[in-house]
Amino acid sequence: MPNSRGGRVRLLKTLEGILRVLPSRKNRVFSLVLLAAVPAFVLFVGFRILRGHAATADAEALNARLEQQIDQLDAQNRNYLAVLENDDPEVFRDYVIRTARERLGLALPGDQLFIDRAQQKNRQP
Repeated sequence: MPNSRGGRVRLLKTLEGILRVLPSRKNRVFSLVLLAAVPAFVLFVGFRILRGHAATADAEALNARLEQQIDQLDAQNRNYLAVLENDDPEVFRDYVIRTARERLGLALPGDQLFIDRAQQKNRQP
């Protein structure tokens, strides 16, 4: 119990015993500096290791998200290639029409458009 009075007294007596064993004042000062520097260095290294582990965990999470995005983009690219490599012009035409409707909000002449007011409210800033 280093926080209790008895624990502090024991710690001080131990330090006093160490200092009595040392023959010169120069060695005593060196020992005190060493006794203070070693725990400080150990704490410094420990915190650096913990910070490194946290950074590694963050990097691994980012890597997992990026790999998931890569998989999604690869699937999307395969779909695009399938459309482009298809020799049937109707498949390409249908793809262009579907893309124009979904992404650009365009319509062919004669199409009836229905406007969803709930989606419009969500799009406005």
